[in-house]
Amino acid sequence: MKMKQRISKAAAAATITGIAAFGFAPVAQFDTPAHAATSQETNSQSQTAVKNINEIYNAAVKGEVPRLTVDFKIGKTLRQDVRDQFGPPPEGSSNNFDYYHAEMGHPGYAFGYDQNNVINEIRYFGTNVERQTNLGSITQANLKKELGQPNFTGKVKGDGTTQTKYTYHAGAYDLEFIFDDSKTLNHVNLVKKP
Repeated sequence: MKMKQRISKAAAAATITGIAAFGFAPVAQFDTPAHAATSQETNSQSQTAVKNINEIYNAAVKGEVPRLTVDFKIGKTLRQDVRDQFGPPPEGSSNNFDYYHAEMGHPGYAFGYDQNNVINEIRYFGTNVERQTNLGSITQANLKKELGQPNFTGKVKGDGTTQTKYTYHAGAYDLEFIFDDSKTLNHVNLVKKP
């Protein structure tokens, strides 16, 4: 009888150990695909950011911003040329800027003008829909990884907010990335170098 109890206890212990061992194995198997998916998503977001950073920088070297369907250039294009193309700014004008909001599939822009009504700054706001495939993919970390340390860093204050500005030289122009926080890029400015 004692032998039966010992065998029963040993069998019970083996069963519990086996269940515990097998119970942990499926959890590990489920974690692996989830971890792989997260890693793939991160890699995809990183690739999107690199593509967007390079697109913005390469356009800036030419005095342009990406995804603008017409050839507007800093120091050359007149305010009237912009209005002939886009009409009066639906967002209105303020401080010598005309604002054109983002619409379905089209990014938003603002054009700044000098005293002669010639473009002296273009702001690129990106798209609102699926923003993570556009400016939303760019963080301070991946910007520094792709373009290196900025030539200048500063703070922009206004309307009760403080933003961080990273300035990179791009040929004859300065490219300014304006962040709300380390992971939220608000917009990009293109200006002629001082």
